[in-house]
Amino acid sequence: MPVYRPLITGTRHMISAGHHAAAHAGFAILEAGGNAIDAGVAAGMAVEVLQTDRVNFAGVAPILIYWAEQKRVINIDGLGTWPRAVTPDYFMKHHAGKIPPGLLRTIVPAAPDAWITALEQYGTMSFGDVAAAAISFARDGFPMHAFMADYIRSHEKQYRRWPSTAEVFLPNGQPPVVGELFVQRDLARTIQYMADEEKTAATKDGRAAGLNAARAAFYSGDIAATIVKYHKDNGGLLSADDMSQFRVRFEKPLRTTYSGVELYACGPWCQGPVLPQALSVLAGYDLRTAGHNTPEYIHLVTEALKLAFADRHRYYGDPNFVDVPMDTLLSPEYAARRRQLIRPGEAWPGLPPAGNADSTIQVKLPKPTRGEPAPAADTSYVCAIDRFGKTSVSARPTIV
Repeated sequence: MPVYRPLITGTRHMISAGHHAAAHAGFAILEAGGNAIDAGVAAGMAVEVLQTDRVNFAGVAPILIYWAEQKRVINIDGLGTWPRAVTPDYFMKHHAGKIPPGLLRTIVPAAPDAWITALEQYGTMSFGDVAAAAISFARDGFPMHAFMADYIRSHEKQYRRWPSTAEVFLPNGQPPVVGELFVQRDLARTIQYMADEEKTAATKDGRAAGLNAARAAFYSGDIAATIVKYHKDNGGLLSADDMSQFRVRFEKPLRTTYSGVELYACGPWCQGPVLPQALSVLAGYDLRTAGHNTPEYIHLVTEALKLAFADRHRYYGDPNFVDVPMDTLLSPEYAARRRQLIRPGEAWPGLPPAGNADSTIQVKLPKPTRGEPAPAADTSYVCAIDRFGKTSVSARPTIV
């Protein structure tokens, strides 16, 4: 069957994003002389406007950067923390161990600091320059796309629970339709305020001072005060200290190889290790012989992912609080034991049991099943590479 979408190649730079307009925003930065980090941040913030049903400017944004000059991979965790008021037993005491919908699910917003930190350490342009597209999309609006329209319509009841949310996502009291201009004026003012504060400080004291001013505008200035007041007035727990004392962390990325290719991933504080774990299992098969997207190929990949996700549920956690046996989970010996649970023509109906990090487990396989429908997507992605020694950035902004 002929394919009418051309294979995209480039000789100078390239970028991919979860929305075509975000990719265009990042590409414009590359064309203007910015590096991959500048472009990735621009596209990432644009995605947070263009797919704000799935990702969020005040969400999280784990970032991996390949810095060619030093031939190393850098991981900015981009991960928010719980408010200090959330003690280890808080939800057990007050909500029977469940996290209720609404403000109590809120962690400290990490994405703004992640973007600014990436710019500060590895970018070349100002926050205002790379935020310009996001500000424009929020202020002037963009044509509502089917992906977002379907999501809002299917979650209309949830949006109506909170008047301030309904005001944004249900303009004129109704879900937006495809092609309708969708405007987010408050979000535009928020990002513009950060850019204005940066410009004032940078004019006087230089780029670094400007970036710090943009960060301060969000985490300790008027934006932080607005966020904290909303929490106080509506039963939330986020405090001024939670905001002002927050900083993203630099983490050591995981490293493994598959078929001679080096693979890097974020650590077990997120689900990043799932991919290298699944590939470790698949290393025991000849997928080329199986044929791309054949039933055998799809079965092997799916079952390997199930095994990795089962271990995610059992073992993954923040290494500051949980002892995660990553060396064992990524070892060839452990992968070989897990591989024994995959059989031709037999699929686990859900997740199989987690593995035993110390010894072989014997589990009876269930009857074949068609499985359950996949859950709705709730994140997006940005990847850029530039001409400056093949420096690249990979970021996965997410809503919280």
